[in-house]
Amino acid sequence: MSLVLEEKQYENHFKFNSSTNAEDTIDLTNLNWRETLDFLYIHLEYLHDHTPFVWLCAKITFITLFFIYVAIPVFVKANQWIMPRIIFLNIVRWPPFTDLTKPHDFGLNNTRNFYLNTQEGVKIGVWHVLPVSVQSDSNNIPWDKFEDELSNGKMVFLYLHGNSGTRGSYHRVQLYKILAQLDFHVIAIDYRGYGDSTGHPTENGVVFDSYTIYKWLKSRVGDSKIFLWGHSLGTGVTAKLAKLLCEEEDHPAGIVLEAPFNNIRDAAFHHPFSAPYRSLPYFEYVFVDPLKEHGLFFNSEENLASVIPHIMILHAEDDLIVPFHLGEKLYAKAKESRGHDKVQFVSFEASLGYGHKLIYKAPQLPSLIREFVAKSK
Repeated sequence: MSLVLEEKQYENHFKFNSSTNAEDTIDLTNLNWRETLDFLYIHLEYLHDHTPFVWLCAKITFITLFFIYVAIPVFVKANQWIMPRIIFLNIVRWPPFTDLTKPHDFGLNNTRNFYLNTQEGVKIGVWHVLPVSVQSDSNNIPWDKFEDELSNGKMVFLYLHGNSGTRGSYHRVQLYKILAQLDFHVIAIDYRGYGDSTGHPTENGVVFDSYTIYKWLKSRVGDSKIFLWGHSLGTGVTAKLAKLLCEEEDHPAGIVLEAPFNNIRDAAFHHPFSAPYRSLPYFEYVFVDPLKEHGLFFNSEENLASVIPHIMILHAEDDLIVPFHLGEKLYAKAKESRGHDKVQFVSFEASLGYGHKLIYKAPQLPSLIREFVAKSK
C-alpha cells in the first residue's frame, strides 16, 4: 500500500468518517507495520487539513517534548561544564547591582568588609558582624576594634552559604542579625566566584576558601569558640570542612546544618530541575556522571562519620529545593556513627511556610541556638 492514499481510500480502508459505526472501526492490532505507518500518516494529514488548531497543538507538543527530552540532554552531555555551573549557580547574583563593600546598605551596622587571599589568584570577600554587646551607634568603627573584639571571649559563627546569590542575600542577612543579637560574632564569606570574590568554584576550592578563613579566625580568636553554620549547598561545604579540621584535631565547637542533603547525587536527583528526567534510563549518564568527572560529590553522610562536635540539623517539611527526607537520611546516617546525644534534628511543619530559606523566621530559633551553644561548649 502506498504511503499517500486518497481521502476516499482512507475512508473506505480505515473507516474513519463521521458516519463510521463502532463495529466498523479498524483494529490496529491486525495491521502490519506498513499499514500502521499509512494509518499514522493519514491521521496526521487529516489533522493538518481539517483541524489546523489541533495540528498546531500537536506540533508544539512534539517540539516541546523533543527539546526537553532530546535536545537538552544531548546538549548537557556534550557540554559537561554545564552541570557544575548549575550546582554552584554563582552567576546568579541577587540582589543585583549592589555594593558588597558597604554592608550598611544591606541593613548591617557595626560590620566591616574585607578581603582575604586564599590561593594565588583567589581573593574572597568577607563580612564581620560584631556581637550586640560591643556594637556602637557609629558606623565608623576603627579596624583595630574589630580585630581586638575577636579575642574578647565572644563565640564566633562562620556562615557558609548555599548556591546562588551572595553574602548579602536577604535571608542570609536576617540570620546574621539574629546571631549578632544573641551576642555572637558572625563571619560570612563569598566563596571563589561568588559576589565580589575572584576565581571559579569547585568542590575542593570552596572548601579550601572556608578552611582558610577558619584558620584565619583561629589565629585571632584566642580561647573563643568557633561554630560552623552551613545552609543548603553550604552544608556540603561545612561537612567536608569539619572532616578536614577533625582530621587535624582542630575541632570546631559545634555544627549547624540548615536544609542539608546527604550527598550531591541525591540532591541533584530530587531537585525540581530534574523532575522531567528522573525516571529516564539516561539520567545518571547525562546529569550525574558529569558531576563525578568534575570532582563534585559533597558526600556529607560520609564526611560527618568522622566528625566529633555536636551537630544540629534544621529542616522545613515544605522545602522544595532540598527535600525534607534528604535531611532525615543525613540525620539517620549521622546517628549511626555518633549516637543520639551528639546529633539533633529539628523539623518545622509545612504549614509554617518556611520552605528552603525562611527558617530564620522561626520564633524558637534563637532559643534553639542558645541551647545548642550551651551544650556544645
